Amino acid sequence: MTASPEEDEALLENLRAEFGKKETMEKLFHTVIPHLEEGKRTLVYILAQVDRIGHTAMEPFFLKTLFGPHYDCIILITGQGEGAGYNPFILQCPGAEFVHVSTPDPVLPMLGFLDGGVLDLKLFHLCLASPQRVVRDFGRHVTTGGEIRYFELPEAIRVAGEAFLKEVGMPAETPFVVLHARDMSYLPEKAHHAFRCADIRTYEEAIRRFVEAGYWVFRLGDKGGVPLEGYPEQVVDLPRHPFYSQALDVFLSARCAFAFNQASGPEALVRAFGRPAATVNLVYELLRLPMINDLLLFKHYLSARTGEILSYAEILERRLPAIGKGEDFEANGVSIRENSAEELAELAEIMIERDRSGATVAPDADRLALFRTLGRNYERTVLADPAMQTDNQDFYAYAHDFGRPAPSVLHRKGFLDRF
Repeated sequence: MTASPEEDEALLENLRAEFGKKETMEKLFHTVIPHLEEGKRTLVYILAQVDRIGHTAMEPFFLKTLFGPHYDCIILITGQGEGAGYNPFILQCPGAEFVHVSTPDPVLPMLGFLDGGVLDLKLFHLCLASPQRVVRDFGRHVTTGGEIRYFELPEAIRVAGEAFLKEVGMPAETPFVVLHARDMSYLPEKAHHAFRCADIRTYEEAIRRFVEAGYWVFRLGDKGGVPLEGYPEQVVDLPRHPFYSQALDVFLSARCAFAFNQASGPEALVRAFGRPAATVNLVYELLRLPMINDLLLFKHYLSARTGEILSYAEILERRLPAIGKGEDFEANGVSIRENSAEELAELAEIMIERDRSGATVAPDADRLALFRTLGRNYERTVLADPAMQTDNQDFYAYAHDFGRPAPSVLHRKGFLDRF
């Protein structure tokens, strides 16, 4: 949320005090009451980060899964939304049971960072849950066999999207891929996220293989990124197209054959519509929740001192999945290297074959089992850590069937055969 854990805790303390004020509760009720319908079981959720495409897609998707069967209406309270990461079309997609209410009030949206569970306020239930808690609870729901409920594409967005495909000249029934690579043109002030970024120029061979296989490729992102140049018409740099609309991000994510993306906002939108994906240039994170059959191409973690690749056991022993800032990797003597053009092209071929045949990749069973075992051992350490429990960080997605490492990851020299 802020620059340091100390500042985060100070902010939460201020928000807890604010929530306890009579005038704050009055503002909450005045915001909600006009949208209540008699006889409907209603849940209210405060979405604090509506200006981040990932949160706008992820949190309602997880709420739909966790609470959709139990409520007739889910009201989402947000700020008014602004900036490069805000996409107003996303909140049209969770389903008919959702109602979006924006407020100019500076305090109410911030209450979405608080954890307090589901509170019975008589007229409605209020779900006070931080994004981390919602993600963790969704993860536990899925690992125990719970049903997943996906977004629904509105008719108006479908019509606009199909008209765009005709405008760019894509033949009917042609399969297409959505592509996204994050770079520092997005939120450049957040330099501590540089370790999450990737160079789109290394994707050239992968993109060409998609085109040669008969796919069109739509690159999502923002105008500030490195442009795609020198490609055939089948490769569309979407944010630079003269007919671009943010509604197209939604449509293309909902209708793609598959995505070739990164762990950044658009990947959450693809997941919310249940589309297959390969997530590349991926870093290890506690609460990253791909779908079960998604393929995962992790970045390389190296010793900054020796340049030697760190094994998966070493990555977990150093508790690197809990690190979220580039400077903390530096402090731990770790450097991170992007995927090579060869790795990306190899995974592109796998995704093409999987899409054509309908068969999932058969992983090396022994290596995958070892990967999961190491992950479960690591999860036990965070489960036993009171601080991680408090922060809702006591869950590790890769200890469970959230995505599968790409074959090239499982067979990296020194990754799983060195402890």
